[in-house]
Amino acid sequence: MTDEPDGESLRDAVAAAERKLVDLLAERWRLLERELAEPGFNSGFDPARDAATARRVVESAAGRLPAGVAVRIWRALSAETQPLRGVVSVLTCGGDLGILNEAARGYFGFACDVSPVAEIREALERAELGKGEIACLPWPELAGAGQWWPMLNENRFRNLAILDGWPRWNGSGAPRAAIVYRGAPQPSGDDDTLATAHDDRHAAEQHLAEAGLVGQVTARARSLVLLRLREYVAPDDPRLDAARRAGLDGLRVVGVLPRP
Repeated sequence: MTDEPDGESLRDAVAAAERKLVDLLAERWRLLERELAEPGFNSGFDPARDAATARRVVESAAGRLPAGVAVRIWRALSAETQPLRGVVSVLTCGGDLGILNEAARGYFGFACDVSPVAEIREALERAELGKGEIACLPWPELAGAGQWWPMLNENRFRNLAILDGWPRWNGSGAPRAAIVYRGAPQPSGDDDTLATAHDDRHAAEQHLAEAGLVGQVTARARSLVLLRLREYVAPDDPRLDAARRAGLDGLRVVGVLPRP
């Protein structure tokens, strides 16, 4: 004798679990609509909050769901709420458009419009307007089309930042696409920081260490370097001033990458 359910009982149990899941999703959607409707409340596009929630989901699912499955389910749920948060469209450009479109859909799902544009500069200009358009571009640490990152130092793009990357949960190192938006980097609780500076003497990492920061050069365009700092560093962190005094001219934060 065995207490294991037979095939029909298993199907009934699955159907019951699915009904509970729908009930929970409907309740979550109702609460989110209430939250967004609160006077003066506007969560907007908030990738740091989403990353922190994704970590909690993975922790809660440990031993019951593979991390990749849990994150993909969470991303699908989060993506459906992006239009409620003011995301109008996602602009893809540069490099392999197949990869970028996969990134845009992987991050933003199918609730948002995804539109390819001809030039990376156009994508940045439209994102800079702050009208709910987000640029999805090659990850800046990658060679080739990823070398658009020096544009972030232009005065007209000083309000833009890299606020996340895709994918982040595949264990393969650097992401393949960057999410660029008009907004300030925010901490998710476990992050790397992206910064740029002029490094004529190729001593950037030494200057960072002198200021109490750990980081490395991950890309270079003549004297301009892209740095990855191994912690969240706020744009007004006094250590940045110390690194500038040490010799990193024009050092500024241009993005954040939440860790898995």
